[in-house]
Amino acid sequence: MSNLYLVDDDQAVLDSLTWMLNGLGYQPQGFLSADSFLNQAELQSEGIAILDVQMPGMDGSALLNHLTKTNSPIAIIMLSGHGNIAMAVQAIQKGALDFLEKPVDGDKLVALLEQAEIQTKLNMQRKVEREALSEKLKTLTPREYEVMEKVLEGKLNKVIAAELNIAQRTLELHRQKVMQKMQVNNVAELAFLMGKST
Repeated sequence: MSNLYLVDDDQAVLDSLTWMLNGLGYQPQGFLSADSFLNQAELQSEGIAILDVQMPGMDGSALLNHLTKTNSPIAIIMLSGHGNIAMAVQAIQKGALDFLEKPVDGDKLVALLEQAEIQTKLNMQRKVEREALSEKLKTLTPREYEVMEKVLEGKLNKVIAAELNIAQRTLELHRQKVMQKMQVNNVAELAFLMGKST
């Protein structure tokens, strides 16, 4: 089971949520501010965070933005005492799994936590794939990268050779190198690999 984090500036809410989650077999870690969460949580590991929207300092929305920007695989559930539809829509557009209103409905929370567990695993998988791809891309020379981009645009070898002002044989060698370094067998695999990273 992934790490489970609760971030809410109200100790009473943290206590009641912790109590509810303990009863469901979870062992959450509670934080009274976004800062203490950022300092202590394992942000680049699988996890689930339930974030209060309105907190002094960095609020839940800002914290959600921060986690998204840093490519954290943590799945986010937003929590609010006075949520509105616009707020919920905005949070989900920014990558939150869902938006819960206080007091929290235990059944709804359990279903969401099960979804979040799947989501964080997927996020982690994507993160690992992105990092692996980034490492492969670093091995390409600037010329190989240029050749790869043109290959992905679907251009023919002779067209690319003419555009880059190199012999077709030289281009074919560059193409081979690109395929070897990216560890793919053909252009379709290369396109799939590059497409998955976005």
